[in-house]
Amino acid sequence: MSLSTTKGTTAVLAEWAAGFRLEAAPAVVVDSMKAKVLDFLRVVTVGARLPWSRSARRLTLSLGGTGDSTVLLFGDHLDAARAAFVNGAFAHACDLDDTHVGSMHHAGASILPAVLAMAERTDASGRELLEAAIIGYEASLRIGLATQPSMFNRGFMSTSSCGALGAALAVGKLLHFNAEDMAGALGAASSYAGGLAQFYHSGSVIKRINGALGAESGVMAALLTQQGIWGPRDILEGEAGFFRAFSDACDPTQVTAALGCEYRLLEVSAKIHAGAGRLQASVDAGLSLGSEHGLTPEQIVDVEVGIPQVIQGRLTHTDPHDLQSAQMSVPFSLAMSLAIGRERGARAGLRREDFESALVAPEICALASRVRCVLDAEVEAGTNTEEVPSRVTIRLVDGREFVARVPHPRGSPHRRMSWDELGALFEDTVAGALPAGRVAQVLGLVANLDRDTRARRITAAFVANPDWLKVE
Repeated sequence: MSLSTTKGTTAVLAEWAAGFRLEAAPAVVVDSMKAKVLDFLRVVTVGARLPWSRSARRLTLSLGGTGDSTVLLFGDHLDAARAAFVNGAFAHACDLDDTHVGSMHHAGASILPAVLAMAERTDASGRELLEAAIIGYEASLRIGLATQPSMFNRGFMSTSSCGALGAALAVGKLLHFNAEDMAGALGAASSYAGGLAQFYHSGSVIKRINGALGAESGVMAALLTQQGIWGPRDILEGEAGFFRAFSDACDPTQVTAALGCEYRLLEVSAKIHAGAGRLQASVDAGLSLGSEHGLTPEQIVDVEVGIPQVIQGRLTHTDPHDLQSAQMSVPFSLAMSLAIGRERGARAGLRREDFESALVAPEICALASRVRCVLDAEVEAGTNTEEVPSRVTIRLVDGREFVARVPHPRGSPHRRMSWDELGALFEDTVAGALPAGRVAQVLGLVANLDRDTRARRITAAFVANPDWLKVE
């Protein structure tokens, strides 16, 4: 498919989305998207029973109504927009969902809930689901890259803004939109775009539903367009459009360059640790040091961690006051990993429960206060659209010093988990949640998305044991 070189950015993106077919994507892209669907189901399982997830589901159910789309694990049936909201809340509930460093965006939590909800409503095939998901990821990541880091510096969040636009295109694909309607859906979705980053500074719980907002907004924008309520078809580049509203220094070529030839979704990282994407390498380094040297927090008198400038002031606070701020703190997460490494080894993953325990552990809080974040030229040079490396130096009571360097965090594109590794992680996570036999069934359905699976078969199989759902 040849793309117009004379049309605006919105039209080029819409034209590509309308014409995209799964057979045009390289096998590595298709396999990567199947892996992202499986990882999405993993993180939904982790997030579904958390307090804010239960609140989001309870509120949505209280609003009434039924539909053709399933709330994952619980089996409730809602309209597509509300099902996308709840499942997006589950996915982003623990900050374990996939992430893209350059666009500062969690595509899985905003795109896949919208795709699954609408694919179920339309009884889409697995191939159609994959087509829509690839479009949603690619569009939202590219729009994020075009506006970052200015968008973040101005206080806006990609997941609820760029995610809404990508989800609208993905849903539009499932509704068989032509290029004109795709552009109109982008315009409509921009009216929903938003989400502010003040929580980095003063806390709150609202970040937990950024994925939910992006997913729901995308569904609504596409359905509005289907009913003739469309938005400006030059919404990205327009004089009062998305680029100018959300960024002081945008680069529209990030959206259109090599579109359909190079796939940004291959740059997305799966997370091992339940925290911000930019602290994953520092946690890996801390676990390695703690494991290798059998360290306790009291042995460590000083910790220096090299960081890039982009996280300074946002992920560098040493005294988080709640779970969310702890998951956004390099010093606190690093202190935890140094302590946990001794008992659980270098291959451990930080869980939500680890953060909650650490917040009331005086020795870890004290160690976090001894962590110094310093701008590091080597780390800055290694930071790119795919990952943030780390360098951690510790000094012990006896004067010894140790250094750990992690150029590529686990789960990142340069240390990507294989399908077998992801499958094992999925099996471990959902053990006890799904009835016997369902785990293998879901694995098989996702593995065969490009062959004979239908979306409804996945959502029907991914319903939890009643006893598991009752656990508070």
